[in-house]
Amino acid sequence: MSLYDVSLRSQANYPYVTFYYYKEWQDFAMELHEHDSVEIMYVMCGSCKIELEGETLHLKKGQFIIIDANVPHRLHVQSEKKCRMANVEFAFRPGVTNYLPFKQVVEETPSLLQMLCDYQPYLLFLDSNDIYGCLKNVILELDKKGTSTDFMVQLLLSQLMIRISELANRNDYAPEQNLYNKKAVEFIHQNYDRDIRVKDIADAVHLHPGYLHRVFKETMGCSINHYLILHRMKKAKELIAQTDIRITDVPYYIGVNTQQYFSTIFRKYTGNTPMEFRREQQRLHLQSDDFIKK
Repeated sequence: MSLYDVSLRSQANYPYVTFYYYKEWQDFAMELHEHDSVEIMYVMCGSCKIELEGETLHLKKGQFIIIDANVPHRLHVQSEKKCRMANVEFAFRPGVTNYLPFKQVVEETPSLLQMLCDYQPYLLFLDSNDIYGCLKNVILELDKKGTSTDFMVQLLLSQLMIRISELANRNDYAPEQNLYNKKAVEFIHQNYDRDIRVKDIADAVHLHPGYLHRVFKETMGCSINHYLILHRMKKAKELIAQTDIRITDVPYYIGVNTQQYFSTIFRKYTGNTPMEFRREQQRLHLQSDDFIKK
């Protein structure tokens, strides 16, 4: 059953663990597979790659992913690297226990309701809300052979999902997007004067270009290329207005290879040619000087 199935918010279902482990992987390539359970994979140390939805995600220490039920995926760990992971897979079933049904947990937790109303085949996070501690408690409880109870497992799973939803809905975090967007913006600001592509930016923040493009646009409201152009035009205007650099040299200061393309894009974003913009700035500067003298 999908984590986003509406019946989880309308009928009495209870979470239960179908599989779990602590494990260190090396030189491992899992077959593409899917299962009926929701899976949480947490990288405790090292790094790995997870392929799903046509993307390759690179996970490092402190990152974790939630993969919805029936989403094909595979884990890959390179031979020269190691990756220690904690994993819990869980599903839902109807029944009666001493614990609250999951729908009531959702009803009482606005952040969880908000997260579950927006279907995502997977969610990728950087832990900053003690998620590892909650996940570890689930696994330790399951390891209590003969003494573990459905009540405690359901309680701990619910706590885990609540903490994850709080992380997902923090305004200053917005899952992993803000972290990667910040790194992408920093890379652009530091390298805009070079010939860079989306792939270069994605490599710098260790994400698949397609995934970075999607989360950047969702969070920033524009594509990476559009943001790069805007930043280059901002720098071009500063150079034209505040320096005596020749107009023909400006493109090479901002990572644009041809004068013709620079002139076309500058006019599109400013409404003036580079030379018109410089003349207008010089005129405004003279007017300002005359005003000060008076």
